[in-house]
Amino acid sequence: MTPGRKERKAEAFVLCSAVIEGGFPIIINRAVQVFPALSFAGISAFLGACIHFGLLLVRGKLVHKVSTRVWVSVIGVTLCNSVFSLLFIFLGTRYTSGINTALLMQSEMLFSFLIFTLVYGQKASKQQFFGAFVVLLGTVCVLYNGSSTFNRGDLLIIAGTLFYPFGNQFAKHALLHLPSGFILMIRHLVGGMVFIVLSMLFEHPTFAVLHLVLEYWWLVVLYGVVVLVGSKLCWYEGLKVLPLTKAIPIILSYPVFSMFFASVFLGETVTPYQLAGFFVTLAGLSVLVSRKPLPIPPPPLV
Repeated sequence: MTPGRKERKAEAFVLCSAVIEGGFPIIINRAVQVFPALSFAGISAFLGACIHFGLLLVRGKLVHKVSTRVWVSVIGVTLCNSVFSLLFIFLGTRYTSGINTALLMQSEMLFSFLIFTLVYGQKASKQQFFGAFVVLLGTVCVLYNGSSTFNRGDLLIIAGTLFYPFGNQFAKHALLHLPSGFILMIRHLVGGMVFIVLSMLFEHPTFAVLHLVLEYWWLVVLYGVVVLVGSKLCWYEGLKVLPLTKAIPIILSYPVFSMFFASVFLGETVTPYQLAGFFVTLAGLSVLVSRKPLPIPPPPLV
């Protein structure tokens, strides 16, 4: 395969991941309308863990000798990216729209930049700080959305994205010692257990949840298999070939697909404030990653 064709194939993988990630906010927004949110998150995570387990078993990469320090990193990324972040996002999307969920999840990039520069001491240019400020303006525009009162669901979603940079720092260390599939299996397995326990404590699920799974199995499959497995595999396949400066702008296109899916499947209409916030945020992100990428690649948001 020629280098050009190999690169186009990698671009297609990353774009496929962007399309799937665009569907993620829409899927969970629809799911929490019919499922207890914590039960759905737990069941779907278990399904994702089973798929990753099967893939590792087939590839012969299931057993690994893991040091205590690496386990700390694995548990760190699990708690940050698969428990705390998703807990806030799942609870928040119940009170807001699918479009807002998608647009506000872009706050991850803003927090990544600020935390890696201010907390972890990464150097940044004035241009990048300006880009971060523009992203903040776009986020405020989406939050405002024509009302002076902020939606609590929007604030919960933003709070959820705050955990991603810390999780990504743990992931950066863990990926040096373990394959991504093994880390994702542990993430989804532990995350699923935590959400099921929380569901039993606060949602008191009954056998009715099983009937919901049978009736809305496609939602469980879309999130548990397509998002938690398919999107990750596409993203990492693309990163094997593409530089971050090319992969990041492609993955950042996911809100375009979110707005399309929300319009088609949820019947939502994009407001002028959402559209303005999207373009302002996109402009800020373009400035933020134009000269050098963030210290680590932003993985798919789940």
